[in-house]
Amino acid sequence: MANQILPKQFIFNEKIDAAYIFSLYADDYAYVEEVFDTTLQHFDPDFDSIQLANEVGNLADLRKAVHKMKPTFGFIGMLNIQTICKNFEDACVAAQAVSELTPAYKELIQTLLEAKAIIETELTRLKEFNANLL
Repeated sequence: MANQILPKQFIFNEKIDAAYIFSLYADDYAYVEEVFDTTLQHFDPDFDSIQLANEVGNLADLRKAVHKMKPTFGFIGMLNIQTICKNFEDACVAAQAVSELTPAYKELIQTLLEAKAIIETELTRLKEFNANLL
């Protein structure tokens, strides 16, 4: 038993709540990879919906687009970004026009783009990690 090899632990980016990921998926890194891959596949269309709603000034559609994207970040352990999306949704409800949200919108867009870069990097790392487990 002393020579038993313990399973390797994937070390996530610091912006990802690794304990939360473990609480959802345990050490099923193949499934985590699948979740990250699915998230990335849906990212651009969802992001584009947010941008389009903002461009045309449709406050209701902007809120709905952010609301649709928000749970994604919970599935991948980016709980802070999920909270930022929730706060932006709440701001949409309180606002009378999209123009009132310009500073918050710019921050949201920047945050989402940074999140996408992290998701892409983590997906690549997860694929490499999982390939080495075989």
